[in-house]
This record gives sequence, structure tokens and C-alpha cells, in this order.
Amino acid sequence: ISVKDTGAGIKDELLDRIKTMKEEMLIRRIGGNFSPDRLGYHSTLCAAMVEEDKIDLFTQTVNTYSGVTHNYRRDHRFNIWFTFIAPSVDIIEKSLEEISEKTGVKTILNLPATRVFKISANFKV
Repeated sequence: ISVKDTGAGIKDELLDRIKTMKEEMLIRRIGGNFSPDRLGYHSTLCAAMVEEDKIDLFTQTVNTYSGVTHNYRRDHRFNIWFTFIAPSVDIIEKSLEEISEKTGVKTILNLPATRVFKISANFKV
């Protein structure tokens, strides 16, 4: 939807719907999706072994980094996974070291993409 072309009434309705979905936790955010490598950025998938009593601290700390797009919990010894995008590999590595220092979580795997697969998802609205 191009809000510019739809008029103020539809724009207000759209913004109200988005606000409601966020409040009801149906969505967390709406944002662009881009290919990091085409913009000169680097991306990686990270997997961490986080003790149960540190999960809240760890995920809250991870979420403070702007390069983290999302994280999720898995039923595995590597129980917290997240993606990280940054302008350089050095920034990612430094950030992972900081996260480890701030949380006391020592095992964080850095699994950079070696091959990118894009899946096209089209939804009729």
C-alpha cells in the first residue's frame, strides 16, 4: 500500500491496525528486508548455550544491538539462536565478545552464511 496515494483516512486506519497488532503482540516490528551482502554488510547466524537463569538477561542484551534482526529459543543445548548483520565481520565478532562479557555466556557460535538461499513468499491480501 502506498500511503501517499490512499488518503488520510486509509493511512490512519492502517496505522491504527498496526498499533493494535503490536499491542496484541501479533507483530513485533515492520521493516525492510534486504540482502546484506549486496549492501556491503555481513550476516551471521549465532547459536548460544545459555543457562536457564540467564536467558532473560541474554536475550535482552542481544536485543540491544541494532544488527540483531530476531532471536528465538530452541529445545537444544544451543538454546538461543539469533541473526546478526553488521558492516564488517570485526563488528560482529566484537559485539559477540561484548555480549559474552555482559552476560557471562561463554559459548556463542558464529555461523556466517557461506551460501545464501532466498525464498520468495508472496501473500494475497
